[in-house]
Amino acid sequence: MLTPLGSSRGSSHFHASKRLLFFFIKKYRYEAEAAFFGNLKLTDFNIIDTLGVGGFGRVELVQLKSDEGKTFAMKILKKRHIVDTRQQEHIRSEKQIMQSAHSDFIVRLYRTFKDSKYLYMLMEACLGGELWTILRDSKTTPGVTQNVYKGSFEDSTTRFYTACVVEAFAYLHSKGIIYRDLKPENLILDHRGYAKLVDFGFAKKIGFGKKTWTFCGTPEYVAPEIILNKGHDISADYWSLGILMYELLTGSPPFSGPDPMKTYNIILRGIDMIEFPKKITKNAANLIKKLCRDNPSERLGNLKNGVKDIQKHKWFEGFNWEGLRKGTLTPPIIPSVASPTDTSNFDSFPEDNDDPPPDDNSGWDIDF
Repeated sequence: MLTPLGSSRGSSHFHASKRLLFFFIKKYRYEAEAAFFGNLKLTDFNIIDTLGVGGFGRVELVQLKSDEGKTFAMKILKKRHIVDTRQQEHIRSEKQIMQSAHSDFIVRLYRTFKDSKYLYMLMEACLGGELWTILRDSKTTPGVTQNVYKGSFEDSTTRFYTACVVEAFAYLHSKGIIYRDLKPENLILDHRGYAKLVDFGFAKKIGFGKKTWTFCGTPEYVAPEIILNKGHDISADYWSLGILMYELLTGSPPFSGPDPMKTYNIILRGIDMIEFPKKITKNAANLIKKLCRDNPSERLGNLKNGVKDIQKHKWFEGFNWEGLRKGTLTPPIIPSVASPTDTSNFDSFPEDNDDPPPDDNSGWDIDF
């Protein structure tokens, strides 16, 4: 029997077929990507410029020699330094999680290389700059609040970037992965102005309903249960989401002391001890306080309806979630990216004049 046009049964079959088609298109795309990147060698790239510098190494913008229109971010890590600081497990976890993550709100890791001195992580190049830099320079950034709060965003701007993080967390948590390092420095804008999570050094697959006890994260963003060593789960990410909202709206996190120990003591006093500035709207303050509940089981995002409770909160009323997911929603700040080699949205870094690190052939990096 033919299903009448416009009936719910016909509609559900149509949408199911559409979803299946979309699944196969994405699957084919990822398989084609894997085949392409699997054939590349380190010698196929030229280094263009430095995007960032850290304790473990550098992030360079690299260009494919055979196609100058294709650029990538290459994270270059010193193997001996990783071993000396006992970060092998974190680096292995970062590689496994990022390489399997297929979300428009998470920076892609296409493949890895290694030699006797370094590990190399070939990633998607997002040339819009770090959200931290944009926040810091917001007094001169078009579309960003001009007020007495040094480096802060308007409500609508904060809403967009918070929503990007919500989508990234929804994806990770659906896979049983906790992120544990949210802060403006770990959000990077692509050429469109969409924010993506980067740096998965503290991310961990813990499974569903499980806890982990590793003490990690940025002091101002650490949840109370991490400080108290009670074990933590994905709800710690929602705590950090509330902290991020507050920092984007005011330019500073709500809990901050002269040293980490004093910061932890301020965190343990609770969010209700913090006097919110008038700049933070009533609905924004309400969401922040619901995300930053001392008891993880009471946090929004960790209740029965999960992330939907955040998406349906009054602060997000009227927000176009579908447009965000499809990439059709206009971002509040559209970065100027003139070409695939334009690094003008990043700080300048000195050339790497350090001596090469010692070899490490201990074999811990067999999966790279």
